[in-house]
Amino acid sequence: MRERVALLSVSDPRGLRDFAAKLLGFSFKLYATESTRRRLVEAGLDVKDVSEITGFPSILDGRVKTLHPLIYAGILASRSKKSHMEEVGRLNSPLIDMVVVNPYVLPREDMPFEDIVERIDIGGITLLRAAAKNFMDVVVVCDPDDYSLLVDELASKGDVSAETRKRLAVKALIFVAKYEEEISRLVSKTLLGKELLYLGYEEAEKLRYGENWHQSASLYVEQDSKEGGVARAKRPFNRPMSFNNFLDSDTALWAVLDLAEYGFTSVIIKHRSPCAMATGPTPLESLRVAWGSDPTSAYGSVLGLSYTVDQEVAEFISKRFIEVVLAPSFSSRALEVLGRSERIRLLEVGNLERCRSTKERRLVSGGLLVQDRDLGYVKTSEFRLVTKEGFPREKLELARFACLAVKHVISNAVVIAREYAEGFYHTIGIGGGQPNRVDSITRLAIPRAVEYCVRNRLQPEKVLKECVLASEAFFPFPDSIDAIADAGLRYVVQPGGSKRDDEVIEAANKRGVAMVFTGRRCFKH
Repeated sequence: MRERVALLSVSDPRGLRDFAAKLLGFSFKLYATESTRRRLVEAGLDVKDVSEITGFPSILDGRVKTLHPLIYAGILASRSKKSHMEEVGRLNSPLIDMVVVNPYVLPREDMPFEDIVERIDIGGITLLRAAAKNFMDVVVVCDPDDYSLLVDELASKGDVSAETRKRLAVKALIFVAKYEEEISRLVSKTLLGKELLYLGYEEAEKLRYGENWHQSASLYVEQDSKEGGVARAKRPFNRPMSFNNFLDSDTALWAVLDLAEYGFTSVIIKHRSPCAMATGPTPLESLRVAWGSDPTSAYGSVLGLSYTVDQEVAEFISKRFIEVVLAPSFSSRALEVLGRSERIRLLEVGNLERCRSTKERRLVSGGLLVQDRDLGYVKTSEFRLVTKEGFPREKLELARFACLAVKHVISNAVVIAREYAEGFYHTIGIGGGQPNRVDSITRLAIPRAVEYCVRNRLQPEKVLKECVLASEAFFPFPDSIDAIADAGLRYVVQPGGSKRDDEVIEAANKRGVAMVFTGRRCFKH
């Protein structure tokens, strides 16, 4: 039986000595490049230099070590082709059965270009690509984390399975692609000052349909991403999510991330728009208040919760039609309760802080828009009073809550927020998605706030005068202030920045409205 051969050339030494020793135990003959061989020989292992295959030493300060026909003949020869085997025999080239390679550590952007060039791996990348091409005959290994799997298979089966060979070949080619992408990005930025962006995603699952029934859809996850989020969330019941479920859940997640600092926070989303947002002294109270803010819109919604779902919260949820519940975790009792429903889907996202990404990407026809994600938090210390009427200190945190809430409403957006108990807040009127701000105020936010009061047997004039209205962008004309004052609202927070700020401030002064500017716009298109 022919002696099996492995070729090793690694920059990552993790587990290498033990793996090489195991390969020797499985009767592999080992060849390695200079530095890899030195490390293994010093460990007492019998390893040959690749020059014994090529008859040619490493040249050009190590730039050329493995680029030789005799090495690639041994890797690329198809064992099932007689002509290949005859040619390899004439060349006296050993057949190589395993290639273990991880290339040079990628250069850093702050390195001099000369150092970047020296870090561009040629031979290692070429070895990986060649071995992956002939994966049924050659096992290709680019990750030390796979050593134990290979040892187990060799020990139990005497060989590496076809399934593992396929998986490792794909892994190697993905690695090569990412390596080449990163090198081209660095060189382009260094030489031309032009940034290149490559995005790598792999299909995680096919969805039942897209935004509508006649559209096909899939979920892709970003390769090698360490971030959490809805795409990687655990699903306790493993129930299929729809395309729209994912969109709504992502909207819920970002709203929860902004408002979680208030403690127990509950967000209700419908068609990517918030129906209600609330904080509370307990998880159940937070959810109860949020649901009561707009129960009609909440039907068939997606819940975003900042807290572990316990049995009490699960009982509340189980009595209502809810599509998805997103939360950091679910107690075992909660899962028992929610498991009785055949329709509800659960997303367990874990630590909320792991879900924060710093960049936002949006596809447009023929291109991609990339921006810094709006992660900023407005501070009450940054509020600037611009009216004669003072803004009470006790209303400042309510105003800040309203600012954070309105960030998640599609522009043009306003939110009317109320402090229902000391230190706890909720929205009672949300208006968004309108082509003009006045409609968001007069046709949506105010009527919904009044409806909330009537439904809960509260007097609108008494409630609204204690609420704060937040706008995600400036008021272009004074008519918004007139509509706000006509409804009995007395406190407004907005970014400012309009050419007509003076007119808007004058209108507020005439109507006795207290207004602060944040200096921070938060459009959401």
